[in-house]
Amino acid sequence: MLIRKLIPIRNSRLFPVLALLLAALLLAGCTNASGGGAAPGGSGSSPEPAESWSFVDDRGITVTLPERPTRVVAQSTAAAALWSLGVEVVGVFGPQRLPDGSNDPTVGDVDLSRVTSLGEAWGELDLEKLAALKPDLIVSIMYTPPELWYVLPDVEPQVRAIAPTVGITVGQRSIKEAMQRFEELAGALGADLNAPQVAAARQRFEEASEELRAALAEKPGLTAMFGAGSLETLWVSNPPYYGDLSYFQELGMQILVPENPESYWEALSWEQALRYQADVLFYDSRTEVTQPPELAAQVPTWSHIPAVKAGQVYPWVAVPPYSWDGLATILEDVAAAVREADPHVIP
Repeated sequence: MLIRKLIPIRNSRLFPVLALLLAALLLAGCTNASGGGAAPGGSGSSPEPAESWSFVDDRGITVTLPERPTRVVAQSTAAAALWSLGVEVVGVFGPQRLPDGSNDPTVGDVDLSRVTSLGEAWGELDLEKLAALKPDLIVSIMYTPPELWYVLPDVEPQVRAIAPTVGITVGQRSIKEAMQRFEELAGALGADLNAPQVAAARQRFEEASEELRAALAEKPGLTAMFGAGSLETLWVSNPPYYGDLSYFQELGMQILVPENPESYWEALSWEQALRYQADVLFYDSRTEVTQPPELAAQVPTWSHIPAVKAGQVYPWVAVPPYSWDGLATILEDVAAAVREADPHVIP
């Protein structure tokens, strides 16, 4: 079992990428141009003469094309954000479907029946299918720039040969700031950011933020811990690295910060699991993470965690769906948990 920066369990079966003919790799023949010297997180799109299109991504790379891209391929998280803002992608790579066939939360409300799947597992981006789609632009998120999520470093040059890439940072950036960057990209791609459904979703997010702020104000002293586990390990999350946790902190949540994290997590054996204690435990709800019923049956220490004993364990959407509505739902659920919680579990 390997630990990723954000996802504690990685599928280590990295299938070899199929060899491609050079001609196929050079379809769409556009490459990234690093001009303008813009800093990461810059102003987004900028007008160019002769109807050309450009966008400065969060690597500081300026992508310039003869005209505005219309065929966009995106990693699941980015696809969810763009789709919610009115940009319909033609292909998606990364998590897409749950075992029951419904959309994985990561991909949001993307209509998967209308897009081409380019692979769901880590390391399985199908370059042949990608080239066949003839994309104008490929978009992914970044946790540690300049690495594009779900694009392995040894494959990235081949991806870039098919079409230029744009990276939007979500790691160590609040969910609100990341969504604002997605709005800049969506606007540059022609989306109407004042469309009624977009404006209503954005307003819902703001209202949900104030709802959580108010709930936290009513529970002074409430402490929270966010984490995930397996039968061997408890991972305690490090708030500054997570866009949702850092935003919760902005709204007033007191979140436990582990003393010896390795970027996103501190890994503890279950014998060490009582080192950190909080009134509430928000626990990673993804299927690849060992869930509380199994922990209760097989890990004796689990039942001794104060929040577990108090019945104050709530699901945590550790990879949030990047849409205003999706994020609003998370804020509303966290606010409900806060209102229900006893802030005096830990003296």
